[in-house]
Amino acid sequence: MTVPRLYDAAVPEMMDRPGNDPGLLRADLDALQTINRFLGGYRIPLRYLAKFRPTTILDLATGAGDVPRALPRHIQITAVDSNPDILQIARERSTGFANIRFEQHNLLALPFAPGSFDVVLCSLALHHFAEADVVAILRRVRDIARVGFIVNDLRRHRLAIALSKLMARTIIRNPIARFDAPASCERAFTVAELDALAQRAGLTNYRIRRHVWFRMALVGAK
Repeated sequence: MTVPRLYDAAVPEMMDRPGNDPGLLRADLDALQTINRFLGGYRIPLRYLAKFRPTTILDLATGAGDVPRALPRHIQITAVDSNPDILQIARERSTGFANIRFEQHNLLALPFAPGSFDVVLCSLALHHFAEADVVAILRRVRDIARVGFIVNDLRRHRLAIALSKLMARTIIRNPIARFDAPASCERAFTVAELDALAQRAGLTNYRIRRHVWFRMALVGAK
């Protein structure tokens, strides 16, 4: 039986809250970068980007900018996040990457015109939002993309939730990660739920694929 999604907009994940200790926030982003490196955060977008061959990319909810830094340097990337503290860290870590430009925007108020970028990426972000907001974001992702889009996120699973809670009680020391790891797993969508949200957003030419380590990717073409 599927575990119910536990989402409370009044209790955001800690990394989304203002005023985090800078050292703890950097350590949390370090941990997320390690997770991306070893658990598919880079492999998944790289796998599907080969199909689209983009020259321009919009990366939504970029965090510390590690996904853009893992992409080919001939691609011009606009990396967006709503958190100014996180964006500052992303800029510092991306020194020397002239192909990456960072901008602060709310994912629910993106200023980009339809077809502004070849490909739109969105990694590990949708589970931070309520269902109605996810529908709005997916609709904008489709509109802004000229060629295609790749939405990579967690996949809710009983085992993932149990493991994240165990790690939070034992090996995770960072208080941000200790709260966010199980919260993210509990707030993630299932494949069926994401498919239903994509249909509500009006998406048509797309597929959702399961990936190891409780990931999934929604990949669509225009």
